[in-house]
Amino acid sequence: MLLVAAFCGILFRLYWIQMIAVHSFSREEADLITEAEEQQSGVFMVDSGRGQILDRNGISLTGERDWRLIVFPLSESQWRVDTDKLNRVARIIGLSPREFRETVKALRRPQVLHDRKGKEEALSEKQAEAIQELEVPGVYALKTDYRQDPDRLARQVIGRVERNPFLIRERYPDEWTNGRYQAHSRIGVTGLEAAFEPFLRGGRQHLLTYITDGGGRPLNGLHMATRESGGAIPYRVVSTLDQRAQRVAEKNLEEAGVTEGAVVVQDLASGDILAMASRPSLESAGKNQNPWNNRALMEMTPGSIFKTVTAVAALDTGKVKPGETFDCNGHLGRYGMKDSKPGGHGRQSLEEAYANSCNVVFARVAERVGGKTLKDYAHRMGVGERILWSGPVFKEKDFRQLPQEQTGLIFSKETSLEDSGAVAQTGIGQRDVKVTPLQAVNMVTTLFQEGKTLNPRIAREIQRPDGEVLYRFPPHALKTEKKIASFALERVRHMMRLAVTDGTARSLQGASLALGAKTGTAQVGPDKDTYNKWMVGYGPYEKPRFAAAVVIRSVRDSGDMRAHEVFRKVMEGLEKELKGEKKG
Repeated sequence: MLLVAAFCGILFRLYWIQMIAVHSFSREEADLITEAEEQQSGVFMVDSGRGQILDRNGISLTGERDWRLIVFPLSESQWRVDTDKLNRVARIIGLSPREFRETVKALRRPQVLHDRKGKEEALSEKQAEAIQELEVPGVYALKTDYRQDPDRLARQVIGRVERNPFLIRERYPDEWTNGRYQAHSRIGVTGLEAAFEPFLRGGRQHLLTYITDGGGRPLNGLHMATRESGGAIPYRVVSTLDQRAQRVAEKNLEEAGVTEGAVVVQDLASGDILAMASRPSLESAGKNQNPWNNRALMEMTPGSIFKTVTAVAALDTGKVKPGETFDCNGHLGRYGMKDSKPGGHGRQSLEEAYANSCNVVFARVAERVGGKTLKDYAHRMGVGERILWSGPVFKEKDFRQLPQEQTGLIFSKETSLEDSGAVAQTGIGQRDVKVTPLQAVNMVTTLFQEGKTLNPRIAREIQRPDGEVLYRFPPHALKTEKKIASFALERVRHMMRLAVTDGTARSLQGASLALGAKTGTAQVGPDKDTYNKWMVGYGPYEKPRFAAAVVIRSVRDSGDMRAHEVFRKVMEGLEKELKGEKKG
């Protein structure tokens, strides 16, 4: 009898551990049963239920809700059993049975089916109803926003949404406790999705769950189920991006074969970001690359584009006088510095040295300016600090539109501002200097802002579902004690034009519009044998509207001209696509 009682006690204890105890602390450590189930299952997000993110003209960047065809990988046995029905599906969507079969056979996971050109295509309601009537396992015509479309523009800016109960509990403990978030809830983890999570969440979520094998492959037909959860209608976010400008930036990065780099385009009048493109893409990322890291917000060595800061500092402080000339014999022996032109550039003015990107002259100019002043002017021009719009928004005292933005650097803590060698290297954008492409383009925009440095916006406003404005992000500028003199800014703008007509940016002379620009080649890596290739500038020269920064990271060839090519094509594309619009 004692043995029976003991055995029953053990059984009860096991039952309690497996079925009751797990749920007793599920709100503290997520729901372990749900966790275990989802480790053996996959989830396709049919409809995120989240608020839309729009471009500045009201065009959705996160997808419109529409009928789409969601298809799972199908086994040979399924093809044999449902051949007639699958052929009918093919004909309904305008494909031959062979094309449809080849497309589906290439699938490794469930996804929205694309057309012949690889583009996602919506179904008509009539097509959706016809497919639904066939009731083919693994083939679903459903209404979806397809927020995870890999071909969506501005993926790194928009960001990623995923299931992460532990992150939810960390960021939103109150909402986790009161049940606003569930263990299966999705949350924005990068980009605007993360920054605006409290406003974008809350809609009706529709998920399609399915069983997977040990390798994560879907076992179609086994335990297919839908899960829906509802909540308040979410707000929507209006960004400053223009989908036309964004498409131009991404297209030209892709066509140039850029594996790692960024393009940022800024409206000169308002300082708003019109485009922000980053590579690698989700499809092209290498094994050790995270495609969700937005390269436009990441700090990197700038090289000679930093001479823009050095020139402004020299002119505004009077350290270099109008008409003053300098000699360059090709090297600065005391620092072991060599110029890009063997034998040097000879006697030249500051303007000519900037256009020729003369390291020797700008190293000497940086020495005159001094480390403390150079650092001060860098910060006054928004370099070496997080520059994107931030400020109080409702209960959050320091809301940041893109929290992943890095700060950059002028001098490291270990570097003395009195070290003339370090100052000389800093003046040409080497040594410790790190700049983000966002800071680089904003540096150019600062040349047009009458001594102010704007905090660029990438989000303009938060709207209620009916379009009424809930919150508008007001324009911000850096708080500085003294404005930069207009004559210094004007001179440097002219230097950029001179670089195109007579200097290192002469490759832009064939562009369809007149441009001003500055090139940069930064030596990086332990052996200084790879290069960050930069071009920053503005256009059109006669009536400037846009500033742009292009960087291609870690290339092997110091003579790589793709940054020039991408910059030119982006500026030409902007002029063509946004022609006739008012500034700002």
